[in-house]
Amino acid sequence: MVDVGSVMDAAVAGGADGVVSHCGSAARCMPVQRGTALVVHLSGATALSPRSELKTRVCAPEAALALGADALSAHVTLGGGSAEDRAALADLGSLAADCDRLGIPLLVMTYVRTDAPDPGPAVLHTARIAAELGADIVKAAHPGDEHVAELAATVPAPVVLAGGQADSDWDEFCESAKAAMGTGVAGLCVGRRMFGAVDPVRATADLRAIVHGEG
Repeated sequence: MVDVGSVMDAAVAGGADGVVSHCGSAARCMPVQRGTALVVHLSGATALSPRSELKTRVCAPEAALALGADALSAHVTLGGGSAEDRAALADLGSLAADCDRLGIPLLVMTYVRTDAPDPGPAVLHTARIAAELGADIVKAAHPGDEHVAELAATVPAPVVLAGGQADSDWDEFCESAKAAMGTGVAGLCVGRRMFGAVDPVRATADLRAIVHGEG
């Protein structure tokens, strides 16, 4: 991610349906074209923080719209503690209302802190909360093969799956993604696996083919 502009160019060249970006990179680097949607991410944190999974809003919806955003994105982490969870839920509800008022779709990236041996139920619970609070699209971690169909069936909004860690085999990841798409999941929302690939254009094209049933 040293050169964000080249990553965005690769996503566009590979046929991504949309690119998620913070406002600064969106303003400086997003190619001026309409073949790839611009989704401006409103949440941020820093790796300098000991609780970097807890995000705060760093961009106003109106500012993202001024950049030409087609949709907005926000991050919510649950399971961090009572006060943290209450703050996250309140902010998500407020943001969803803002998006409704402005007439722009909202993607909510859901994360959960849990020590459970099987994190799948917590992943489903968090995704369901995001949809109930107004998300138009919900991004969730892969909950495990035994929970994917339930995730797609019970969350009342389209669900896209995160790419997860980038250190596992690419072909195995693609096969898992194909299986997930077959259960009714709406798509994929992949970052590190794409921009960390040797050929990010090809990686994006592979993912597009899986989502659109072409590969």
